[in-house]
Amino acid sequence: SDSDYSPLTLGWQWSRADIQASYGFVVPTGRFHAGASDNTGGGYWAHIPSAGQTVYVTADKTTAVSAYELYEFHGTQNHTDIRPGETFNIDYSITQTLPLTRDKGTLLQIGLVGYGQYQTTDHRGVTAIAAGTHYTVNALGIAAGVMVPERQIDVGVKYLKEFANEATVQGHSLQITAAMTF
Repeated sequence: SDSDYSPLTLGWQWSRADIQASYGFVVPTGRFHAGASDNTGGGYWAHIPSAGQTVYVTADKTTAVSAYELYEFHGTQNHTDIRPGETFNIDYSITQTLPLTRDKGTLLQIGLVGYGQYQTTDHRGVTAIAAGTHYTVNALGIAAGVMVPERQIDVGVKYLKEFANEATVQGHSLQITAAMTF
């Protein structure tokens, strides 16, 4: 329940590529008490620069390769001397968009998706063993979505399976999205 803010986002568009860069930060607004088992927040500030890129393989933009990267710079937890290690995160996809209706009023987007999360620095303020333990998360999967551009509606589903994780649990991820612009 910490608060995440992104006050600055810049974007550029070309005929075959879109790029964005942003800066965000996390405010420790969630409940955090050192040693508690029911914390809802992390108890620390974080600075998070990010960037996203989409390259359109085809001129009609129906085949796309995308990536979104962010880096987390973590502060020291409130009332402790613990500073979590910094992390690099990446989401990526290769998608194809197909018309579901002859007038192209409804579109289907399908593709391969994945993500990675990698701790890049040691934890500080913990035991030597814990400090040097870095986590790694990898996932690959599939995605499908239906878009109705005229009505600005988008619904989708992603299923990803994690593999070769280190120093953390490993599982599956099912993401269901729905968006409508008013």
